[in-house]
Amino acid sequence: MSRASGLALLVLVSVADARPKPTAPAVPAIDPHDALAAQLAQESETIAKTIATVGDKLHAAEAVRAHRIHAAIRILHAPLPDTATADERMAAARRHAAARLLLERDAAERGLLADEVTHLRAGEREVAVAITKVPAIELPTQLEAPATGTIARRFGDYVHERSKATLSRRGLDFEVDDHAPAVAPADGTVRYAGPIRGLDHGVILDHGDYLTIVAKLGDLTLPVGTHVAKGDRLGRALHHRVYFEVRAKVGPGGLPIDPEPLFKR
Repeated sequence: MSRASGLALLVLVSVADARPKPTAPAVPAIDPHDALAAQLAQESETIAKTIATVGDKLHAAEAVRAHRIHAAIRILHAPLPDTATADERMAAARRHAAARLLLERDAAERGLLADEVTHLRAGEREVAVAITKVPAIELPTQLEAPATGTIARRFGDYVHERSKATLSRRGLDFEVDDHAPAVAPADGTVRYAGPIRGLDHGVILDHGDYLTIVAKLGDLTLPVGTHVAKGDRLGRALHHRVYFEVRAKVGPGGLPIDPEPLFKR
């Protein structure tokens, strides 16, 4: 439907029924702190499930290893008669080598699983600490859009058209004019300026308790360490898209939050 047709239909409906209608309640915006807490809770649950899975594998590996140790002891300590032929001695040597190889492989597998559990436990502790820090994190309440344009891709989960897999988008894509200028969304400091995998070139800005990423840029205008004010130019779009992401400094690598509700209205 064209914009003109839509406006005409709206006028007709308004004329036909001018009676006041109840206003639908506004959908409350999700508080960024609640969103972070939910992400961390989900991450903690995922880690716990993974620890249980890896723990089961480790238990099974230890059972297999114990069985093979007993079998290897029998093989390695089986006496050869003095009358054994050269072929029999060669076969025994091969059995000994195979037994040692299996024991070494089992030990290596168990070691990998044990290391994985150790790392997961460390991650579990980091997430627990991060959860306690969420309420005190100072998150932005109002940001400047990084470029003039419309939002082409939104934050959150989506289904990939070809694979049908559910993926997660951590930021926004703005549809802009070719080579449109990109600006700082808030006062901050340039922590990185250069290539970002999958996002052409970009800038990472430090704002205290959170970071912002402005990317898909073709040229950058500010070096690392530069202090910027909201609205200062960072560069230009490489083509007709500008990427924007907000990350709270909580947990390893930080956690992304939806920037859209934070833009000035």
